[in-house]
Amino acid sequence: MDVDRRRVLQSIVGATLAALTGGVSAATDPRSAASFRDACATLTGYPAPSVADAAKMLAAFDTSVQRAALTRLAHIVNETTPADLDATLRAQGLDVIAGQLVAAWYSGVVMQGKTSKVVLYADASMWSAMSFTKPMGRCGGMTNYWADPPN
Repeated sequence: MDVDRRRVLQSIVGATLAALTGGVSAATDPRSAASFRDACATLTGYPAPSVADAAKMLAAFDTSVQRAALTRLAHIVNETTPADLDATLRAQGLDVIAGQLVAAWYSGVVMQGKTSKVVLYADASMWSAMSFTKPMGRCGGMTNYWADPPN
């Protein structure tokens, strides 16, 4: 398991803040985050993200306008076969929010009205999709790793 100091610190701070607030919102409810995480993995085609990343993305999307749509989306994605998913999402009017969610996971950016909010950077799916590069500020490997041909 690849655990770095930053992720451990984020988990500790997140747990501390959750304990201090006392209340549980949809964005911090472990069941909601787990359901959301599983639905996102199905939509993006990548393995399920970490619970911490799913909670951040859910919090960014969890507005009063989108809350009901996210609940329906997670339910439909988790209950529908992959072959029928696109048609079901279109029929239920959830194709737009599903597309926004996939774009947010790949880019790490959530659009909130006319403004954008960076929710994930190094953990955005684009870095997995672009395996030939890495996020700025992250080391790629041993010295001169970039001189070797890609695998």
